[in-house]
Amino acid sequence: MGKMENIIGQLYNRDSKRPIPYNYRKKIIAKSRNCSYLTERSIRVPNTYNKIFASVWVDTDHVVVGTKCNRLLEINVQNGAKREIPLMRSPYPREVPDSAGIHSIALNPSKSFLATGGHNVNDLALYSLPDYQPYAVGEFHQSWLFGISWINDFMLCTGAKDGNVCLWTIFDVDGFSTYEEECGIYRKTPIEILKTEGIMRIRDTHYNSCCERLGTIGYGAGKYDAKVCFIDVRKPLQKRVITLPQKEENIVISGHESSPLFAVGSLNHLMLIDDRDPNTTDITSVKVLDSAQGIRSLSFQGDTITIGACKTSLMFYDVRNRKYVTDHDDSPIKRKLKHGYVAETWDWHIHRYSSYSHSTSEVISIMTHCYDDSGLRLFAAGGPLPLDLVGNYASIWE
Repeated sequence: MGKMENIIGQLYNRDSKRPIPYNYRKKIIAKSRNCSYLTERSIRVPNTYNKIFASVWVDTDHVVVGTKCNRLLEINVQNGAKREIPLMRSPYPREVPDSAGIHSIALNPSKSFLATGGHNVNDLALYSLPDYQPYAVGEFHQSWLFGISWINDFMLCTGAKDGNVCLWTIFDVDGFSTYEEECGIYRKTPIEILKTEGIMRIRDTHYNSCCERLGTIGYGAGKYDAKVCFIDVRKPLQKRVITLPQKEENIVISGHESSPLFAVGSLNHLMLIDDRDPNTTDITSVKVLDSAQGIRSLSFQGDTITIGACKTSLMFYDVRNRKYVTDHDDSPIKRKLKHGYVAETWDWHIHRYSSYSHSTSEVISIMTHCYDDSGLRLFAAGGPLPLDLVGNYASIWE
C-alpha cells in the first residue's frame, strides 16, 4: 500500500482548488422556495431511446443523458436539438455483457472532462469537453458500472455491481495508463482498489467535498443486507460501514454541499446520515409521501433535497426544518408529471413502438434529475419502471 498511498497523496495534493460554495444559489432555493412555482416544459426524446437513467448539465444550454439501451445523447434544452455521442470502445474489447445501460454521468469541477460508461457496460469512458473527444477507457470492473464520482479535477471513483470501488486518474501515470496510437485514446487501470467491507454489490457512489469522504451504498450477501460505506479518499484504509435500517431498494445516495450529511433513498423512506462523528451513527428516516414506491434520484440544493420517485412525482424536503417543503396552503409540494411516453412492447428491428400510447399514468419514474449552475432550472428524466414496459420522459422544470 505504500506506493499506492504515495501516488494518491501526490495526485491529490497537486490540486489545491476546492469547490466554490453556491451560497447565492442556496439562498434562492432555500429561502424563496422557488420549488413552489416550478412548471414543467416537456422535451421530446425520440421513441428509439428507452428509459433515461443518468443526466448532467454540460453548459447552460445542453444536458447529456444516458439510457437503458446504452446510448449517450446530448440535448439542447432551448431548441430541443439532439445529437448522439458515440460510445467508447476498448482497443482490446472484452466480451460485452447483457446491456444494463448507462447508469451514471459526471463532470469534473472545471467541466473539462465527462465520465460515463462505455460500449462495454463494465468500462469507464472519459471524454474531453467541449467536443466529446474520446480520451480514455478504464478497464477493471467485472460487472455493471453504477456510480461515478469526481474527487477533484483529475481523480474520480467508480462503483460497480462487482462490489469494487476503483480510484482513477486522468494523468498518464506509469503502470496505470497506456496510450493506444491506433485509436488515439488512453487505456487505463485503477490506481487503487478501495474495498468496501461487507458490500458485494455497489449501487451508487457520491463524493462529499465538505468532509472529503466517498459514500457508497449497496448490498451484502443477502437481498435485504443494505449497507453504506464511507471512505476517506486521502487515507483509503480508513472506512466505516453502517447497516441501513431501511432494507429495500437502496439505490441512490447524495451529499450536502457544505456539511458532512448524506441522503440515501430507499423504497419508502429517505434516510439522512450525519457522518460528522465516525464514532457514532446518526440516521434519520423520513417516510416518503404517499408511498411513492421507491426513490430513484436525489440531489441537494443548500438545505433542500429534491426527490425523484416512482408514481411520477417530484418532492422537496427541508433538512433544516426536518419537514417536506409546503405549498401556499401548507400541504407538501408534489409535482406530478404531465408528459412521458410508454409502450408495452418494442420491436428493435423496425425501431417502432407497439401499443404506443401517450401515457401519463403512474408507471413513469424520475430516474435522474440535475440542476443547472443557477439552481433555477431542473432537468428531470426517466421512464416506466416495470421491465416489460419501454418509453422515456424528459422535461425542464423552471
